[in-house]
Amino acid sequence: MAAVVTEAQFDAMAREWRELGDRAARAIGDWEASFERIAAEQARLRADGLWTHGRDDMLGVLRLHRDEVRHSRLIAWLLDPCAHHGLGSRVLDGLLARLFPGEAFASLADAHPRCEVPLLEGRLDIVVDAPGLHLVIENKVDAPEGPGQCDYYYEHVDRPDARFVLLSPDGRRARSEDAEVRDAFRPLRYADLAGIIRGALASSAPRARGRVVVEEYLRTLEKEFGQ
Repeated sequence: MAAVVTEAQFDAMAREWRELGDRAARAIGDWEASFERIAAEQARLRADGLWTHGRDDMLGVLRLHRDEVRHSRLIAWLLDPCAHHGLGSRVLDGLLARLFPGEAFASLADAHPRCEVPLLEGRLDIVVDAPGLHLVIENKVDAPEGPGQCDYYYEHVDRPDARFVLLSPDGRRARSEDAEVRDAFRPLRYADLAGIIRGALASSAPRARGRVVVEEYLRTLEKEFGQ
C-alpha cells in the first residue's frame, strides 16, 4: 500500500529542498571566490619570481648537465693552475692526493691540461702534463665504456710517468680482463670530484671573477651526482 503524503508534509519537504539549494549556491559562491583568490595569489607569485619550476644551474638550464664533453672541458679548466678560477693547483692537488696517496708530484703549478687528445684510434678525454706527471682521465657520464677502451689507452700511453683515472657517476672500475689495466685506472666518482672542488673553494680566497663559474659547476655536480 502506497504511503500518503499530506500537503503539509509536501510543503515541508519543498522548504527543505529550497534551503539545501540556497546553502549549496552559497557554498559554490564561496568556492568560486576562494579559487579566484588562489589564482590571484599564484599570478602575484609568478610575477614576483616566487613561483618557479625547472633547473636553476647553468648547465641544467642549457640542458648540458649530462654532456660528457662539457664536463671534461670544465674539469680541465679546474685542473689548470693558471685559469681564472683562482684556485691555483688545489683541485689537481686534491685529486692526486685522493687517488695516488703517498706519491709526490713536484711543480704542479706548471701543469698544463688538454681535452680530447687524439690517439691513432680514439682520443683521451683529459690529459694533464706536469713535470714527472702525465695524467690521463677517461670521463664517463652516461656512455658505457667501449670494449677494450681502457686497455687500448693503457697500451698506447707508453710513459713511465703516466697515471690513469676513470671518472664516472658510480665510481666503477675499468672493464678489462687484464688486472694490470684495472689497477692502473683509479676509479673516481663525480660526487668525490665535487668534494675535492668544495675543499679547494673552502681553502682559497674569493678574489677571482671566475670563482662564480666554479660555484655554478659545483651546484650542477651536487644536483646530478650527490654530495
